[in-house]
Amino acid sequence: MVRVPDPSPPEPSPREGYLVYAALLVMGLAVASGFARGALRQPLTSPRALVAADTSPGVRSEDLVVTSRLVVLPDQILPSRDWAVPRRWRLLGYTRERAASLLADVPGAAARLDCDASGCAVLPPLQSVASMAPSARSRLYSALALIEGNPQSDDTFYRSPQIGPFSAVPGIPDAIRPLMDSLTWHRDGVPAFSDLAVVCNSLGTREACRGFMRSMLSRPSASVALRLGDDGAVERVVAGFVEAEKPSVRDRLNAARAAGESTLLLESLLPDWARTHLGTFPAADQEWTNCFWTSLRFLDRAAGPVGNGEEMDAHLRRGFVRVPTAARFGDVLVVRDAEGRPLHSATWLLGGYLFEKNGFGRLQAWRIVPLTEVMMDYPGAASVDLWRPRDRG
Repeated sequence: MVRVPDPSPPEPSPREGYLVYAALLVMGLAVASGFARGALRQPLTSPRALVAADTSPGVRSEDLVVTSRLVVLPDQILPSRDWAVPRRWRLLGYTRERAASLLADVPGAAARLDCDASGCAVLPPLQSVASMAPSARSRLYSALALIEGNPQSDDTFYRSPQIGPFSAVPGIPDAIRPLMDSLTWHRDGVPAFSDLAVVCNSLGTREACRGFMRSMLSRPSASVALRLGDDGAVERVVAGFVEAEKPSVRDRLNAARAAGESTLLLESLLPDWARTHLGTFPAADQEWTNCFWTSLRFLDRAAGPVGNGEEMDAHLRRGFVRVPTAARFGDVLVVRDAEGRPLHSATWLLGGYLFEKNGFGRLQAWRIVPLTEVMMDYPGAASVDLWRPRDRG
Protein backbone atom coordinates (compact mmCIF):
# COMPACT_ATOMS: atom_id res chain seq x y z
CA MET A 1 0.00 0.00 0.00
CA VAL A 2 1.33 3.44 -0.90
CA ARG A 3 1.79 5.67 2.11
CA VAL A 4 0.34 9.15 1.90
CA PRO A 5 1.13 12.13 4.12
CA ASP A 6 -1.19 13.24 6.90
CA PRO A 7 -3.18 15.30 7.48
CA SER A 8 -4.98 14.52 4.25
CA PRO A 9 -8.33 15.15 2.61
CA PRO A 10 -10.61 12.12 2.87
CA GLU A 11 -10.83 9.77 -0.05
CA PRO A 12 -14.32 8.84 -1.25
CA SER A 13 -15.83 5.96 0.69
CA PRO A 14 -15.73 2.63 -1.15
CA ARG A 15 -19.39 3.03 -1.96
CA GLU A 16 -18.95 6.55 -3.35
CA GLY A 17 -15.85 5.63 -5.29
CA TYR A 18 -17.65 2.62 -6.71
CA LEU A 19 -20.43 4.89 -7.85
CA VAL A 20 -18.15 6.74 -10.22
CA TYR A 21 -16.15 3.67 -11.17
CA ALA A 22 -19.38 1.96 -12.12
CA ALA A 23 -21.18 4.79 -13.82
CA LEU A 24 -18.88 7.23 -15.58
CA LEU A 25 -18.16 5.24 -18.71
CA VAL A 26 -14.73 4.11 -17.64
CA MET A 27 -12.72 1.88 -19.96
CA GLY A 28 -12.79 -1.69 -18.83
CA LEU A 29 -15.95 -0.96 -16.84
CA ALA A 30 -17.24 -4.52 -16.81
CA VAL A 31 -14.14 -6.54 -17.64
CA ALA A 32 -13.86 -9.82 -15.80
CA SER A 33 -10.56 -11.39 -14.92
CA GLY A 34 -9.98 -14.35 -17.18
CA PHE A 35 -11.99 -15.41 -20.21
CA ALA A 36 -13.82 -18.63 -20.92
CA ARG A 37 -12.58 -19.82 -24.26
CA GLY A 38 -14.09 -22.38 -26.56
CA ALA A 39 -17.41 -21.50 -28.12
CA LEU A 40 -16.72 -17.77 -27.86
CA ARG A 41 -13.30 -17.92 -29.44
CA GLN A 42 -14.40 -17.63 -33.03
CA PRO A 43 -13.87 -14.87 -35.60
CA LEU A 44 -15.26 -11.61 -34.27
CA THR A 45 -16.59 -8.53 -36.01
CA SER A 46 -14.71 -5.26 -35.69
CA PRO A 47 -16.77 -2.40 -34.24
CA ARG A 48 -16.13 -0.28 -37.32
CA ALA A 49 -17.34 -3.06 -39.62
CA LEU A 50 -20.53 -3.50 -37.65
CA VAL A 51 -21.27 0.20 -37.66
CA ALA A 52 -20.73 0.27 -41.42
CA ALA A 53 -22.64 -2.93 -42.18
CA ASP A 54 -26.31 -3.19 -43.08
CA THR A 55 -27.00 -4.69 -39.68
CA SER A 56 -30.73 -4.04 -39.56
CA PRO A 57 -32.37 -5.68 -42.58
CA GLY A 58 -34.72 -3.44 -44.49
CA VAL A 59 -34.89 -0.37 -42.26
CA ARG A 60 -33.47 2.74 -43.88
CA SER A 61 -32.44 5.99 -42.27
CA GLU A 62 -35.36 7.72 -44.00
CA ASP A 63 -37.73 5.29 -42.24
CA LEU A 64 -36.76 6.81 -38.88
CA VAL A 65 -37.63 10.10 -37.23
CA VAL A 66 -35.15 10.53 -34.40
CA THR A 67 -35.23 13.10 -31.61
CA SER A 68 -33.46 13.12 -28.26
CA ARG A 69 -34.51 13.78 -24.69
CA LEU A 70 -32.30 14.28 -21.69
CA VAL A 71 -32.75 11.75 -18.89
CA VAL A 72 -32.03 13.93 -15.87
CA LEU A 73 -30.44 12.31 -12.83
CA PRO A 74 -32.64 12.77 -9.74
CA ASP A 75 -30.87 14.72 -7.01
CA GLN A 76 -31.63 12.07 -4.41
CA ILE A 77 -29.57 9.51 -6.35
CA LEU A 78 -26.44 11.65 -6.48
CA PRO A 79 -24.27 10.60 -3.51
CA SER A 80 -23.11 12.89 -0.75
CA ARG A 81 -19.46 12.83 -1.79
CA ASP A 82 -17.69 16.19 -1.71
CA TRP A 83 -16.57 16.35 -5.32
CA ALA A 84 -14.44 19.44 -4.60
CA VAL A 85 -12.00 17.36 -2.53
CA PRO A 86 -9.08 16.40 -4.78
CA ARG A 87 -7.99 12.78 -4.98
CA ARG A 88 -4.41 11.54 -4.91
CA TRP A 89 -2.69 10.18 -7.95
CA ARG A 90 -1.15 6.76 -7.38
CA LEU A 91 1.94 5.58 -9.21
CA LEU A 92 2.31 1.97 -8.20
CA GLY A 93 5.68 0.47 -9.06
CA TYR A 94 7.25 3.87 -9.75
CA THR A 95 10.52 5.07 -8.24
CA ARG A 96 10.72 8.67 -7.08
CA GLU A 97 12.84 9.57 -10.10
CA ARG A 98 10.48 7.95 -12.58
CA ALA A 99 7.44 9.53 -10.93
CA ALA A 100 9.07 12.98 -10.93
CA SER A 101 9.79 12.60 -14.64
CA LEU A 102 6.18 11.70 -15.38
CA LEU A 103 4.96 14.70 -13.37
CA ALA A 104 7.35 17.19 -14.98
CA ASP A 105 4.48 19.15 -16.56
CA VAL A 106 2.73 19.68 -13.20
CA PRO A 107 4.60 22.42 -11.29
CA GLY A 108 5.14 21.56 -7.64
CA ALA A 109 3.89 17.98 -7.94
CA ALA A 110 7.31 16.29 -7.72
CA ALA A 111 8.04 18.03 -4.42
CA ARG A 112 4.88 16.49 -2.94
CA LEU A 113 5.68 12.90 -3.87
CA ASP A 114 5.44 10.32 -1.11
CA CYS A 115 7.16 7.07 -2.08
CA ASP A 116 7.91 3.69 -0.56
CA ALA A 117 8.83 0.27 -1.87
CA SER A 118 5.44 -0.20 -3.57
CA GLY A 119 5.50 3.06 -5.50
CA CYS A 120 4.51 6.69 -5.08
CA ALA A 121 1.48 8.87 -4.47
CA VAL A 122 0.94 12.59 -4.85
CA LEU A 123 -1.73 15.20 -4.23
CA PRO A 124 -0.74 17.84 -6.81
CA PRO A 125 -1.60 21.54 -6.45
CA LEU A 126 -4.98 22.19 -8.07
CA GLN A 127 -3.71 25.34 -9.75
CA SER A 128 -0.94 23.34 -11.40
CA VAL A 129 -3.43 20.69 -12.52
CA ALA A 130 -5.65 23.37 -14.05
CA SER A 131 -2.79 25.03 -15.91
CA MET A 132 -1.47 21.99 -17.80
CA ALA A 133 -1.37 22.17 -21.58
CA PRO A 134 -3.82 19.81 -23.34
CA SER A 135 -1.06 17.69 -24.87
CA ALA A 136 0.70 17.31 -21.51
CA ARG A 137 -2.57 16.45 -19.78
CA SER A 138 -3.31 13.76 -22.35
CA ARG A 139 0.15 12.18 -22.00
CA LEU A 140 0.07 12.18 -18.20
CA TYR A 141 -3.56 11.15 -17.74
CA SER A 142 -3.28 8.33 -20.27
CA ALA A 143 -0.58 6.85 -18.03
CA LEU A 144 -2.46 7.49 -14.77
CA ALA A 145 -5.64 5.96 -16.22
CA LEU A 146 -3.90 2.59 -16.40
CA ILE A 147 -3.61 2.46 -12.59
CA GLU A 148 -6.77 1.41 -10.76
CA GLY A 149 -7.84 3.85 -8.08
CA ASN A 150 -6.71 7.00 -9.87
CA PRO A 151 -9.34 9.62 -10.72
CA GLN A 152 -8.23 9.32 -14.34
CA SER A 153 -9.47 5.73 -14.15
CA ASP A 154 -12.40 5.94 -11.74
CA ASP A 155 -13.77 9.46 -12.28
CA THR A 156 -13.45 9.85 -16.04
CA PHE A 157 -16.15 10.82 -18.50
CA TYR A 158 -15.79 10.04 -22.20
CA ARG A 159 -17.75 11.95 -24.82
CA SER A 160 -18.35 11.36 -28.51
CA PRO A 161 -17.00 14.18 -30.69
CA GLN A 162 -20.21 13.83 -32.71
CA ILE A 163 -22.21 15.46 -29.90
CA GLY A 164 -19.77 18.28 -29.29
CA PRO A 165 -17.18 19.10 -26.61
CA PHE A 166 -17.64 18.81 -22.86
CA SER A 167 -18.36 22.53 -22.81
CA ALA A 168 -21.57 21.73 -24.71
CA VAL A 169 -22.98 19.46 -21.97
CA PRO A 170 -26.54 20.70 -21.30
CA GLY A 171 -27.09 22.35 -17.95
CA ILE A 172 -23.54 23.16 -16.89
CA PRO A 173 -22.93 26.81 -15.92
CA ASP A 174 -21.80 29.04 -18.79
CA ALA A 175 -18.96 30.40 -16.65
CA ILE A 176 -17.15 27.05 -16.61
CA ARG A 177 -17.58 26.07 -20.27
CA PRO A 178 -14.13 27.46 -21.27
CA LEU A 179 -12.60 25.63 -18.28
CA MET A 180 -14.17 22.37 -19.45
CA ASP A 181 -12.46 22.78 -22.81
CA SER A 182 -9.08 23.47 -21.24
CA LEU A 183 -9.38 20.42 -18.95
CA THR A 184 -10.35 18.02 -21.73
CA TRP A 185 -7.78 15.34 -22.52
CA HIS A 186 -7.72 12.54 -25.07
CA ARG A 187 -7.32 8.83 -24.56
CA ASP A 188 -6.61 7.02 -27.81
CA GLY A 189 -8.23 9.92 -29.61
CA VAL A 190 -11.41 9.94 -27.48
CA PRO A 191 -12.20 13.17 -25.55
CA ALA A 192 -12.10 12.61 -21.78
CA PHE A 193 -12.64 14.68 -18.63
CA SER A 194 -11.44 13.80 -15.12
CA ASP A 195 -10.80 16.98 -13.13
CA LEU A 196 -13.96 17.16 -11.03
CA ALA A 197 -12.20 18.86 -8.12
CA VAL A 198 -10.82 21.66 -10.31
CA VAL A 199 -14.26 22.51 -11.66
CA CYS A 200 -16.04 22.20 -8.31
CA ASN A 201 -13.51 24.45 -6.60
CA SER A 202 -14.00 26.95 -9.42
CA LEU A 203 -17.76 26.89 -8.87
CA GLY A 204 -17.25 27.73 -5.21
CA THR A 205 -20.26 26.16 -3.51
CA ARG A 206 -21.31 22.60 -2.76
CA GLU A 207 -24.74 23.26 -4.26
CA ALA A 208 -23.24 24.47 -7.55
CA CYS A 209 -20.91 21.49 -7.62
CA ARG A 210 -23.76 19.05 -7.17
CA GLY A 211 -25.68 20.77 -9.95
CA PHE A 212 -22.66 20.40 -12.22
CA MET A 213 -22.37 16.70 -11.39
CA ARG A 214 -26.06 16.13 -12.06
CA SER A 215 -25.64 17.72 -15.48
CA MET A 216 -22.60 15.59 -16.25
CA LEU A 217 -24.41 12.41 -15.21
CA SER A 218 -27.62 13.20 -17.12
CA ARG A 219 -27.50 11.56 -20.54
CA PRO A 220 -29.71 11.61 -23.63
CA SER A 221 -32.01 8.84 -24.76
CA ALA A 222 -33.15 8.62 -28.37
CA SER A 223 -36.82 8.78 -29.26
CA VAL A 224 -37.16 6.83 -32.51
CA ALA A 225 -40.38 6.98 -34.55
CA LEU A 226 -40.91 4.49 -37.37
CA ARG A 227 -42.53 5.91 -40.50
CA LEU A 228 -45.59 4.00 -41.69
CA GLY A 229 -46.15 5.74 -45.02
CA ASP A 230 -46.73 2.68 -47.19
CA ASP A 231 -46.63 -1.10 -47.29
CA GLY A 232 -42.96 -0.99 -48.17
CA ALA A 233 -42.10 0.97 -45.04
CA VAL A 234 -44.05 -1.49 -42.90
CA GLU A 235 -42.30 -4.48 -44.43
CA ARG A 236 -38.88 -2.93 -43.95
CA VAL A 237 -39.61 -2.63 -40.23
CA VAL A 238 -41.01 -6.16 -40.06
CA ALA A 239 -37.82 -7.50 -41.68
CA GLY A 240 -35.89 -6.50 -38.56
CA PHE A 241 -37.63 -9.13 -36.43
CA VAL A 242 -37.20 -12.90 -36.16
CA GLU A 243 -39.64 -14.98 -38.20
CA ALA A 244 -41.90 -15.95 -35.31
CA GLU A 245 -42.50 -12.30 -34.38
CA LYS A 246 -43.09 -10.88 -37.86
CA PRO A 247 -46.86 -11.53 -38.11
CA SER A 248 -47.70 -9.81 -34.82
CA VAL A 249 -45.41 -6.86 -35.58
CA ARG A 250 -46.97 -6.48 -39.05
CA ASP A 251 -50.45 -6.50 -37.52
CA ARG A 252 -49.39 -3.86 -34.98
CA LEU A 253 -47.97 -1.55 -37.65
CA ASN A 254 -50.93 -1.95 -39.99
CA ALA A 255 -53.34 -1.27 -37.14
CA ALA A 256 -51.54 1.99 -36.45
CA ARG A 257 -51.80 2.92 -40.14
CA ALA A 258 -55.49 2.06 -40.18
CA ALA A 259 -55.97 4.35 -37.18
CA GLY A 260 -54.45 7.21 -39.19
CA GLU A 261 -51.02 7.16 -37.55
CA SER A 262 -48.11 8.12 -39.81
CA THR A 263 -45.46 6.93 -37.34
CA LEU A 264 -45.13 4.50 -34.45
CA LEU A 265 -42.66 4.92 -31.61
CA LEU A 266 -40.04 2.19 -31.51
CA GLU A 267 -40.36 2.08 -27.73
CA SER A 268 -43.96 0.88 -28.09
CA LEU A 269 -42.58 -2.38 -29.55
CA LEU A 270 -40.38 -3.06 -26.53
CA PRO A 271 -41.30 -5.85 -24.11
CA ASP A 272 -43.25 -4.64 -21.07
CA TRP A 273 -40.27 -4.65 -18.70
CA ALA A 274 -38.03 -2.64 -21.04
CA ARG A 275 -40.78 -0.19 -21.98
CA THR A 276 -41.63 0.61 -18.35
CA HIS A 277 -37.98 1.02 -17.36
CA LEU A 278 -36.92 3.16 -20.34
CA GLY A 279 -35.76 6.59 -19.14
CA THR A 280 -35.75 5.56 -15.46
CA PHE A 281 -33.03 4.90 -12.91
CA PRO A 282 -32.65 1.79 -10.72
CA ALA A 283 -34.39 1.77 -7.37
CA ALA A 284 -32.42 1.77 -4.12
CA ASP A 285 -32.42 -2.03 -3.99
CA GLN A 286 -31.29 -2.39 -7.62
CA GLU A 287 -27.71 -1.14 -7.43
CA TRP A 288 -26.56 -4.54 -8.69
CA THR A 289 -28.19 -4.02 -12.10
CA ASN A 290 -25.76 -3.64 -15.00
CA CYS A 291 -25.50 -3.88 -18.77
CA PHE A 292 -25.18 -7.68 -18.83
CA TRP A 293 -28.25 -8.32 -16.70
CA THR A 294 -30.20 -5.72 -18.69
CA SER A 295 -29.43 -7.45 -21.99
CA LEU A 296 -30.67 -10.77 -20.63
CA ARG A 297 -33.66 -9.28 -18.80
CA PHE A 298 -34.90 -7.60 -22.00
CA LEU A 299 -36.31 -10.95 -23.16
CA ASP A 300 -36.74 -12.30 -19.62
CA ARG A 301 -33.60 -14.46 -19.75
CA ALA A 302 -32.04 -13.27 -16.46
CA ALA A 303 -33.07 -14.97 -13.23
CA GLY A 304 -30.67 -12.97 -11.04
CA PRO A 305 -27.61 -10.69 -11.06
CA VAL A 306 -24.95 -11.14 -13.74
CA GLY A 307 -21.91 -9.86 -11.91
CA ASN A 308 -19.27 -9.66 -14.63
CA GLY A 309 -18.30 -10.49 -18.18
CA GLU A 310 -17.27 -14.04 -17.33
CA GLU A 311 -20.75 -14.77 -15.99
CA MET A 312 -22.25 -13.17 -19.09
CA ASP A 313 -20.23 -15.44 -21.35
CA ALA A 314 -21.46 -18.44 -19.36
CA HIS A 315 -25.07 -17.35 -19.98
CA LEU A 316 -24.38 -16.95 -23.68
CA ARG A 317 -22.85 -20.40 -23.98
CA ARG A 318 -25.79 -22.03 -22.21
CA GLY A 319 -28.76 -20.42 -23.88
CA PHE A 320 -27.70 -18.45 -26.96
CA VAL A 321 -26.24 -18.98 -30.43
CA ARG A 322 -23.87 -16.71 -32.29
CA VAL A 323 -25.53 -14.94 -35.24
CA PRO A 324 -24.10 -13.08 -38.25
CA THR A 325 -24.10 -9.31 -38.50
CA ALA A 326 -27.71 -9.27 -39.80
CA ALA A 327 -29.04 -8.40 -36.36
CA ARG A 328 -32.68 -8.80 -35.38
CA PHE A 329 -34.75 -7.10 -32.70
CA GLY A 330 -33.84 -8.59 -29.31
CA ASP A 331 -30.37 -9.87 -30.23
CA VAL A 332 -27.65 -9.29 -27.64
CA LEU A 333 -24.65 -7.27 -28.80
CA VAL A 334 -21.46 -7.86 -26.80
CA VAL A 335 -18.55 -5.40 -26.95
CA ARG A 336 -15.16 -6.99 -26.20
CA ASP A 337 -11.62 -5.81 -25.54
CA ALA A 338 -8.52 -7.03 -27.36
CA GLU A 339 -8.36 -10.10 -25.10
CA GLY A 340 -11.92 -11.08 -25.95
CA ARG A 341 -13.31 -10.09 -22.54
CA PRO A 342 -16.77 -8.47 -22.44
CA LEU A 343 -16.71 -4.73 -21.82
CA HIS A 344 -20.40 -4.10 -22.35
CA SER A 345 -23.58 -5.56 -23.77
CA ALA A 346 -26.79 -4.05 -25.14
CA THR A 347 -29.95 -5.21 -26.91
CA TRP A 348 -30.34 -4.62 -30.64
CA LEU A 349 -33.57 -2.90 -31.68
CA LEU A 350 -33.86 -1.48 -35.21
CA GLY A 351 -31.95 0.83 -37.51
CA GLY A 352 -28.73 0.83 -35.49
CA TYR A 353 -30.41 1.66 -32.14
CA LEU A 354 -30.02 -0.37 -28.96
CA PHE A 355 -31.53 -0.62 -25.48
CA GLU A 356 -28.94 -0.47 -22.71
CA LYS A 357 -27.93 0.40 -19.18
CA ASN A 358 -24.32 1.48 -18.91
CA GLY A 359 -22.59 -0.06 -15.90
CA PHE A 360 -23.49 -0.99 -12.33
CA GLY A 361 -25.29 1.18 -9.82
CA ARG A 362 -28.07 3.74 -9.82
CA LEU A 363 -26.43 6.53 -11.78
CA GLN A 364 -27.11 5.16 -15.24
CA ALA A 365 -30.62 5.08 -16.65
CA TRP A 366 -32.07 2.57 -19.08
CA ARG A 367 -31.92 4.26 -22.48
CA ILE A 368 -32.20 3.86 -26.25
CA VAL A 369 -28.91 4.83 -27.90
CA PRO A 370 -27.33 4.59 -31.37
CA LEU A 371 -24.61 2.01 -31.94
CA THR A 372 -22.11 4.79 -32.69
CA GLU A 373 -22.58 6.13 -29.15
CA VAL A 374 -22.16 2.69 -27.62
CA MET A 375 -18.84 2.24 -29.42
CA MET A 376 -17.65 5.72 -28.44
CA ASP A 377 -18.42 4.96 -24.78
CA TYR A 378 -15.94 2.07 -24.94
CA PRO A 379 -12.71 3.31 -26.56
CA GLY A 380 -11.05 0.02 -25.56
CA ALA A 381 -13.42 -1.98 -27.76
CA ALA A 382 -11.67 -4.29 -30.22
CA SER A 383 -14.56 -6.46 -31.42
CA VAL A 384 -18.30 -7.06 -31.18
CA ASP A 385 -20.46 -10.13 -31.53
CA LEU A 386 -24.20 -10.83 -31.70
CA TRP A 387 -26.14 -13.54 -29.87
CA ARG A 388 -29.71 -14.81 -30.09
CA PRO A 389 -31.60 -17.07 -27.67
CA ARG A 390 -31.67 -20.59 -29.08
CA ASP A 391 -35.45 -20.76 -28.99
CA ARG A 392 -35.84 -17.60 -31.10
CA GLY A 393 -34.27 -19.18 -34.21
